[in-house]
Amino acid sequence: MTLIQSIIFSFVQGITEFLPISSSGHLHLFQYFFSLSTSLAFDVFLNTATFVAVLFYFRSQVPYFFKNIRYIIIGSLPAVIVGVFLKDQVELIFSSVKTLPYEFLFTATILLLTRFFKTKNNSLSYSKAFLIRVFQALAIVPAISRSGSTIFAGLLLGLSPLNAFNFSFCLFIPASLGALILDIKDIANLPDFGPNYLIAFVLTAVIGYFSLIILQKVLVGKKFWLFSIYLFILSVVLLFIF
Repeated sequence: MTLIQSIIFSFVQGITEFLPISSSGHLHLFQYFFSLSTSLAFDVFLNTATFVAVLFYFRSQVPYFFKNIRYIIIGSLPAVIVGVFLKDQVELIFSSVKTLPYEFLFTATILLLTRFFKTKNNSLSYSKAFLIRVFQALAIVPAISRSGSTIFAGLLLGLSPLNAFNFSFCLFIPASLGALILDIKDIANLPDFGPNYLIAFVLTAVIGYFSLIILQKVLVGKKFWLFSIYLFILSVVLLFIF
């Protein structure tokens, strides 16, 4: 991977990991257009960089994390089951770009639906946490956004925008750790691992931090659904390409 490609992938991951437009789907696309082999291990490597960004951004939310730790544990079960037992099938999905338009379309649809949700301020519960995590488990499919699906589920279940935002990224922490543990050996064996990968890691973390700031402002401002416009357009374009 060249330095220019590393920088491009850093911007793609840093922007799309947190904005609800799917980082894995966009990485898959760019790997395809650069004629690079798709790699779940590389995706997890860059995901680890955004994991660092989340830890730094939410460093003041440690009390919130521990206050809701029981919901985070319960909510983590679906993704753990999917990650452990369906990992090989997911890697098979990553080998094809032809399904990406439909996956982006799914994400666009759920984002658009949030426009019609009334703002509520319900409390978290075990059932809500579990259902939100079920939606996160769906995001193991490349172009289904993790942040988009979990925040959608939180809003659907009556959480306030800020609570849905905070809980979504509390769930991101164990999910990222789990993905890192499952793929640590593959990451260590990435081809041509070197300075370009380290540059990509640092850039991704920095860009991801600022993307979190943008997402929180958009969500609280009730403009979350606007991301669906971009995804609908992207879906149509990809349908013609593939």
